[in-house]
Amino acid sequence: MDSEEELQALLLLVKIKGRITRGEDIVGLGSSPGHATVLLKGLACRYKMTENGRRQIFTFQYPGDFCDFDRYLLPAVDEAVGALTDCLVGVFRHEDIERIIDRYPRLGLALWRATIIEAGIFRERLLNVSQRPALPRIANLLCEQMVRLEAIGLDGSVIPMTQVDLADAASLSTVHMNRTIQDLRELGVLSKGSRGIEVVCRDRLMDIGRFDGRYLGIPQGPPEGRLPAWFRRDAAYAKLHVEAVYAP
Repeated sequence: MDSEEELQALLLLVKIKGRITRGEDIVGLGSSPGHATVLLKGLACRYKMTENGRRQIFTFQYPGDFCDFDRYLLPAVDEAVGALTDCLVGVFRHEDIERIIDRYPRLGLALWRATIIEAGIFRERLLNVSQRPALPRIANLLCEQMVRLEAIGLDGSVIPMTQVDLADAASLSTVHMNRTIQDLRELGVLSKGSRGIEVVCRDRLMDIGRFDGRYLGIPQGPPEGRLPAWFRRDAAYAKLHVEAVYAP
């Protein structure tokens, strides 16, 4: 059984749920709808609101990422997934997931690996916010986004989120975040001419952030060289995490 057949069988199970407007929740707090949600287009985040009304972002979701696969096994979750941009989402019914794993066991391995990788991102985020000063903390966080964008065939130099989003992921105030972004611009790491966040010196950013991306489970090497052919060809559904098993 080749990976192309397995991938297509998985994609056929996706039901288009529709568009979610920026600022809306894709997955509500504590909801357990009987299906897993996958992000098909846009940018989202897993987050929780603190007692004082601040948002703590745990992970970012990109096209191809499951938003709530953990609720397949643990329905009661006290986090939500919100749309940071306008998003398009699809769903897999839980019973369909069970059926496809029975037919293609390697897909079960891919989903398990995806869960382990997300746990690795959680651990890295905890290390980042508790042990690193602001400059390497933000550099490390930007490196992660850059590498993840490249892994799904997008331009990793343009980070598609706001300073507020980054501040909430790094546990910094927006003022502190803005100062840190300005410092990275003065160091020649980020573009001074862009209103957004654009990386112009990748190696220097990785050095400042002490970035080791092995926890992401992405094969090393030039982005085009490490992506399987079906992945480069099918940008609409991005990776669906299957490249964690099938990437060369």
